Parts: sequence; C-alpha cells; structure tokens
Amino acid sequence: MRRLFAVLLALPLAVACQAQTSPAPSAAPAGPPRETSAQEREAVLATLQSFMNALRMRDTAAMNVHVDSLTRMTLIRPRREGGTRVVVMTAPEFIRAVTQPGQPGIDEPIRNPVVQVSGDLATVWAEYQVRRPDNTVSHCGFDAFHLVRREGQWKLLNISDTFQNSGCGPAWPD
Repeated sequence: MRRLFAVLLALPLAVACQAQTSPAPSAAPAGPPRETSAQEREAVLATLQSFMNALRMRDTAAMNVHVDSLTRMTLIRPRREGGTRVVVMTAPEFIRAVTQPGQPGIDEPIRNPVVQVSGDLATVWAEYQVRRPDNTVSHCGFDAFHLVRREGQWKLLNISDTFQNSGCGPAWPD
C-alpha cells in the first residue's frame, strides 16, 4: 500500500517534469520571409522618431508612451582597460538617468535604418550620433531596436547600442 501511495504522489511530479513539445509543424512550408511593407516600416520608424524626440525634449510622459513594462536598454561600452562592459537598464531607470536635472536632452538622430517586421515583432538597425547642444558630436555607433505591436501600437522592447567617441564625423544635417 505504501508503494502505491508513493507512486501516486510521484506521478504528478513525473508528468510535470516531462519535456514540453511544440505542436507538429504544418504541412505547408513557411516559404521565404515576406518583405516589410512601406506602411509597416513607416509605423515602426514613427514610433522610434517619437521616442527620440521625447528623449531630446526630456519628456518623460512621451517616452513612457513608447516603452513596455518589459523594456530594457542594453548599452555596450568599452572598458578603459580593454574589453567590453554591458550595462542593462529598465526603461524607468533609463528615463530617470537621461532626465536628471541640469542635464540637456539627448539629441540622438538615426540614419540608414534597416527595418524588418514579422507579425508583431519589428527590428531596426541604424547608425546614430549623439550631438551636444553646440551641435558637436559626443559619440556615435549603432542602435539595434526590438519592438512589439501591442493593441495595435508599436512599443520598444529593447534598445541595444554600441559606442565610439572617435571617428564619428561632423554632426549630420537635420
């Protein structure tokens, strides 16, 4: 009887520990990826531009419109002693950091964006510059954005960027 009781107790645990599998793939192949439409591209870039405008204006309410509760900022920075440092911040931490009193807004235009959309996921890879108030370049690099469409609106999920403070060239025209 004890043995039966032990088996009955262990059975739910054994079932719960079994590997979960995905449903069988459909018979039809997925085919080549579909090209991102101009409308999708414009909607994704409009979200990014609105966020960047809010960043420049230090408008916390407008920045918060474009982030999700899961949003992370992943900053890739060189170490003085060599190597790479990765800094991960939540959206509230990032917004607090970039809106400190006495600090100018961050003017960070992007150019040459490559936009890919698949369903409710979008990615954008673009060059960026950060410009000082006197229109000189502080630093530059590449931004990688991940966005998710929630309730019909694009929201930033992750922004990752690289960083270099030389070789950035003059400030880009507006």
